[in-house]
Amino acid sequence: MAHHSFRIAITISVFLLMISFPLLNKNLKFFKDIESSENRAPAELPELNINRLDGFPTKYDKYYNDHFSLRQILIKYYNLLNLVVFKKSPTPQVIIGKSGWFFMGGNEDDSYRGMKQLTNEELEQLRLELEYRTNYLEQRKIKFYLAIAPAKANIYHEKVPNDRFIAQKPSWGEQLNNYLKSKSSVRVVDLYSALNNAKSAGLVYYKIDNHWNERGAFYAATKILSSIHHDIPEVNPLRYEEMLIKDSIRHNGNIAGMLSNISLYSDSVFMLTPKRGFASKVARKNGYPIVQGFAYGWEYENVREIPERKSPRLLVISDSFGSYIFPFLSEQFGRSVKIFDAWQYKLNEDIITNEQPDVVLLLVLESNIKNILQFQSRLNNQIAQMKSS
Repeated sequence: MAHHSFRIAITISVFLLMISFPLLNKNLKFFKDIESSENRAPAELPELNINRLDGFPTKYDKYYNDHFSLRQILIKYYNLLNLVVFKKSPTPQVIIGKSGWFFMGGNEDDSYRGMKQLTNEELEQLRLELEYRTNYLEQRKIKFYLAIAPAKANIYHEKVPNDRFIAQKPSWGEQLNNYLKSKSSVRVVDLYSALNNAKSAGLVYYKIDNHWNERGAFYAATKILSSIHHDIPEVNPLRYEEMLIKDSIRHNGNIAGMLSNISLYSDSVFMLTPKRGFASKVARKNGYPIVQGFAYGWEYENVREIPERKSPRLLVISDSFGSYIFPFLSEQFGRSVKIFDAWQYKLNEDIITNEQPDVVLLLVLESNIKNILQFQSRLNNQIAQMKSS
């Protein structure tokens, strides 16, 4: 009986130690946690207001779940357990592909597999909005181009696991491209064929990140510049043989970061630089107001200029896919401005008025296409006209 009581006491003691250890470690600092690799801001400590207590427990629970001691180490080893022992992804947002390739779940997976395809109504609304932007800019002697960045799985479908069946073709981006080509005069730059053709010469996307690499960005830029060349002959595509290429290896990427940047996987990095050096240089920002709550405020506005060249001028409205492509595009313009407007993809009339560009490029990751419908300049203009009449 005493032996049985001893075992119960030990079990209770171990249990109490386990549940209290995070609190003890936070104060006594036995072990140091690793840095968070999550692509989000942790929950903030809620203010205790005695007159408004209803929401406090839920908010504090979220705060504690984001801040308890050794949280990141526990997440890392939980991820390792799933990847190494059970051979599966620890989160539905990450799809483990073949040969060390990672793919995004959620909208990127849905857009690739043709799940929840764009409806005819959505396609028509997108056509009307993009035609409104084309006309708005044409009235100001500005050329408008749309380029949809393919989800990585559309370029490297052979690396997607076999259980990710394709429900319908085409993908969201291909749907919109095809619709606009058949029913509209909007200038569409098809990056799908360009990147599929380019991948035979080497990687054009990262393996453990959802973005194209610098090589992919270069080929995308070349395709876009070739399209612009038809309207503005002084804008010319770049030549791959005029580039210096430096390669290296890394173990991190935004998808790998969702798995705590576990160093089980590696990726190739290609840095492309013109042999003569970049003619465009980073220039002073105008300081346009950043979208409220945007987590990557330093990415909102980027400017490059070629000092001895006054024109033409370029404005790029994009998401994170604009980062690598922007320096290549800027090589053909006197002044280039890139706006990452928190995935809103707006027309940004105030910036257009101030910058007076010759070209506006809208670059959208295909899984974010539906965001355009949430910020329609066409509808805002109609509402403004109704109010003024």
